[in-house]
Amino acid sequence: MMKSIRVRIAGREYPLRVQAEDEQAMVRLAQMVDERIEDFKQKHQGHPDVVAAVVVALGLAEELSAARDTSSVLLSALDQEVAILDRELASALESERNPS
Repeated sequence: MMKSIRVRIAGREYPLRVQAEDEQAMVRLAQMVDERIEDFKQKHQGHPDVVAAVVVALGLAEELSAARDTSSVLLSALDQEVAILDRELASALESERNPS
């Protein structure tokens, strides 16, 4: 079920429609974005909000890209481990069926 919520980022309210079960996660994400924008603005005073938003968006995109790369490496390693375990299990089952 969709739910209407409002989040505040960089001093402005934004209406959003989210799945009811995603409400708290979206509120937390909006708070994280707001905190990062405010942090940027404190460290780089005089820049317009749009600059802060773009820099924060680029930072988040960089983090997402790194997380995806890490996830890909971990999934590949997991696939290799599963393949090894699969071969070992097949070998053990074969030994069980045909004892020497």
